[in-house]
Amino acid sequence: MITLYVDPMRGDDKNSGSKTSPFLTIQKAIDRAQPGTMIMLEKGNYLQNVITKRNGTPSNPIIIKGTASAVLKGGGGAHIFEINHSYITLDGFTIDGLFGNPDKAIGYRDKLIYAIGKEAKCGVTDLRILNMILKNSGEEAVRLRYFAHDNEIAWNTITNCGVYDFKFGGGADNGEGIYIGTAPNQLNDGRNSTNDLDQSDNNWIHHNTIDTQGAECVDIKEGSSGNIVEYNTCSGQQNPNTAGLQSRGTFNVFRNNTIFGNAGAGIRLGSDMATEGINNDVYENDIHDNNSGGIKFMSQPQGKVCSNRITDNTGGDSVGAYWRNFSPTSQCEK
Repeated sequence: MITLYVDPMRGDDKNSGSKTSPFLTIQKAIDRAQPGTMIMLEKGNYLQNVITKRNGTPSNPIIIKGTASAVLKGGGGAHIFEINHSYITLDGFTIDGLFGNPDKAIGYRDKLIYAIGKEAKCGVTDLRILNMILKNSGEEAVRLRYFAHDNEIAWNTITNCGVYDFKFGGGADNGEGIYIGTAPNQLNDGRNSTNDLDQSDNNWIHHNTIDTQGAECVDIKEGSSGNIVEYNTCSGQQNPNTAGLQSRGTFNVFRNNTIFGNAGAGIRLGSDMATEGINNDVYENDIHDNNSGGIKFMSQPQGKVCSNRITDNTGGDSVGAYWRNFSPTSQCEK
């Protein structure tokens, strides 16, 4: 394995990239990296944007790794770290959208990690976001967009999302911890390679601690299915009309999550499209002390909804248009 080093204090992009002669910018290392390369980030603040250059491979991903004291703060673009390629791993460092005055919206970057494929119906796959600290995003912290599939987001701490709207009164509701897919009203915004319903499928979201102080901890949009959201802790969501975790897609799974202290419901299922927001599984979650109910059912049918521990939620265990049709605390059939 080839290892390249980056140091924001003593590096120079004319250097070789060795430990004793590190690069200054992460982008220089990304441009140089081939499948199997590891990029090591030394401690310090990186006022830089990064965009991927090429794919890794299944057996030889490109790995960008650092400790929490390696802090990427962006350099002026809308996306601090944009990922257009597959078989990429981000591991252990910090991405912090706060670069200026914390009391003004212009002191924050828009999005922290933005993954979007650039070929028609060919999205980013085998992206792994692990052990990261992600905080202070103007909009969403992590976005998986346009046929992004079979990616893993795990063991991260995600906090203080959506400050443009939720702290500075921007007027919208943008500020998810993890946003999967594309909302129907965004399909024609020109950012996806085609206008197809976004099938961002089979992503695995697990063991994250998410306190957004903004929108949903995890939000799965129409068209996206087969995503598994498990063993996460979700709190701090601020919109009473939505929830800590949400599926507007189909056949997604929420299990073994702890969801509490949200202005909305613990979990929301449903879409304005009759064929979406259905057949989702919700089981063995601990849902308590949310201000708009335990599980909010806005579409039916749903899949396996059972064995949830639901207590002390304002409005009851089961809320929404179809609440009478579900018993989310009943035991799952063996």
